[in-house]
Amino acid sequence: MLDKEKVHVGIDVGTTNITIVSCDISKKEVPITNSLPNKKIDTKEKYSYAQDPLYIEEMVKQLLILEKRSIASITVTGQVHGILYVDKDGKAVSPLYTWLDQRGMIEIDGISSQLLLKERTGAHLPSGYGLLTHYANRRMGKVPPSAVGFCGILEYITGRLIGSPLQKSDPSTLGTYGSYNPIKGTFDQKVLDEVMGSDKATFLTPSSPFEIAGYTTSGIPVTYPVGDNQAGFFGMVSSWESSALISIGTSGQLSLCSTSKESPPTMELRPFFGTHYLHVGATLTAGKAYEVLHSFIKSLFKASHIDIDDGTIFDIMKESARNLEDIDPLVVDTRLSGTRREPTMRGSITNIGLSNFTIGNMVKSTVDGIIGELQSFKEDSPRSFEKIERIIATGSSVRKNYLFKEALQRSFDRDSIIAEVDDGAGFGAALIGTVATKRCTIEETSKYIHTLLGT
Repeated sequence: MLDKEKVHVGIDVGTTNITIVSCDISKKEVPITNSLPNKKIDTKEKYSYAQDPLYIEEMVKQLLILEKRSIASITVTGQVHGILYVDKDGKAVSPLYTWLDQRGMIEIDGISSQLLLKERTGAHLPSGYGLLTHYANRRMGKVPPSAVGFCGILEYITGRLIGSPLQKSDPSTLGTYGSYNPIKGTFDQKVLDEVMGSDKATFLTPSSPFEIAGYTTSGIPVTYPVGDNQAGFFGMVSSWESSALISIGTSGQLSLCSTSKESPPTMELRPFFGTHYLHVGATLTAGKAYEVLHSFIKSLFKASHIDIDDGTIFDIMKESARNLEDIDPLVVDTRLSGTRREPTMRGSITNIGLSNFTIGNMVKSTVDGIIGELQSFKEDSPRSFEKIERIIATGSSVRKNYLFKEALQRSFDRDSIIAEVDDGAGFGAALIGTVATKRCTIEETSKYIHTLLGT
């Protein structure tokens, strides 16, 4: 593990922030991170949740400029499912339609693209998945005339770094487009033909684990991009099969690592570097649900003509829920944006009594609802959880808010470890670069993670 002069870089293109993580594996210290905001753009479409890929590309360049040390490798990770269109030169000619985009649910000629695709192919693609988004755009006539193809933001940024559009990608990103079989390593051809509107349609093919995609103009190796779930697990977990990873960001995920090719129907089977699979239970509104409650409380202050900053409101929320007794609690369903299978489902607040409808109870019960969604996946996979000795939790909500830590302890009967690193996916991406460039073995990265983070 000798690479004292250079750092390995992970770039995490998140929904909220774009972050660069620089890891010097010769030092036993938490890696340095720098972030810039990622913003939603207005496409004038009520069903849209879009971002600007050209802006994202520019922010990545700015973050790389801020790294003054020599770079040994670059690996891109971040948000998945969404797509953008590119021209013949590989440059974006559309917004990034993110994983939160709802166009697949819009009725066209009396039927949504999601339902029509299921009727014609038998495949149910969740709202926001890339193949469904393209299918909807084709039906709506919204594919840009200059587009020669589409890809995810991770493939796009990686291609721009090496100066050539990708023809392959890591299976961890391919699975997020929809209708990808992680066991066979292929897309459902019937779905591809229907989505693309042609027979024998082709799309990105799988790369090998830890494969280098190309090099920057200055000769820096860039690996094929890796999904944020897989990168986060790789960077946070040193003992794969005896630990469960809980990630709480905009959305939430519970991930179990196994060699089993079968996962519960409520969870997704995702490829993990050629030897294992992740069984993943994903929610759509974890930290976002807490932010919605924050906005509601802020609106109360605004209605009272009280000017108060966001940080103070978050402090008030935590303090209001301190030391509350679990007597007749509110029940908050935090599925504000539905689920992947039922996107039209909405949240609710029940068990409201004469004395429990308070800010403190709202806050505590919202946190319990967020963790409860993740805990339900544990109930769906009892056999897998028999091997689990500890829970590793990551995300700013868990690190900064004791309410989430307490809720985790109440819901999961396991030791809980909070991963004290600002960006687990970005850190994992940086470590993937060390393996791709043969600076480390997988076993060495596991020891490094255990020594550095205790996870």
